[in-house]
Amino acid sequence: MSGRQRGTRGGAAPAATGDPQVPFFELLPAFEEEGGPALDPGPVAQALLDERSAAGEQCRLLGARLRALGRDKRLRRIGVVGSARGEGSTTVALGLARALAHDHRRRVLLVELDLRRPALEEDLGLDPPAVGVRRYLDGRSEVPVLRRSRPAGFWVLSAGAGTAEASLASPRLATLLRAADRVFDYVVADCPPLLEEGDATVLQGHLDGFVFVVRSRYAERESIRRAATRLRPGLIVGVVLNAKRDVFGRRPRL
Repeated sequence: MSGRQRGTRGGAAPAATGDPQVPFFELLPAFEEEGGPALDPGPVAQALLDERSAAGEQCRLLGARLRALGRDKRLRRIGVVGSARGEGSTTVALGLARALAHDHRRRVLLVELDLRRPALEEDLGLDPPAVGVRRYLDGRSEVPVLRRSRPAGFWVLSAGAGTAEASLASPRLATLLRAADRVFDYVVADCPPLLEEGDATVLQGHLDGFVFVVRSRYAERESIRRAATRLRPGLIVGVVLNAKRDVFGRRPRL
């Protein structure tokens, strides 16, 4: 999987012996890596991608804790989600992907699953890919296009161009994530808000756990509680209190 080079297609695990319902091979999408200009992130994204910044340090701590949790349970597909728009889940997802990719032996994919109001391309200063998540999910292409973030080290599969026809309920999402499992050590998913119509609850069957982002003094406590209860018990593996200030008004590290 290098510049304009396609990944492996097919090659799934063999079926259980004697079970006629399970195919011997599963056709999985190839990934294509698209070369392009260097990232031009905005100031918030830049701070999260800078491992020397205070925000970058907080993301490294979050990544280390999630890796530790992963020793006791499967935790390779991690969703980052908030209760409503404006909580900061996209920026936290960026920082987490950077933190998990800090050790270059780990391959990390940041995938944008907020299809209604995607923000990754704007935050990172990227043009839309030839085929993003939207076009793959609505059946317009079999080849999702990735971009490598340099020097951050993770790959990005953004929503890209497309229409409202793309849906997280598409059976193609499961296929996409199974293909990602074969190529990447971690998948970090930037998820839509839990309280939005067509919300992130459909992703519960696809992801191993969620980091729940709460912006300080932003959402009402009841809204946060209601959003959290939409996820099955045990799926929230971490909580990030975003934009918190101390009593002297200094900004936080996340």
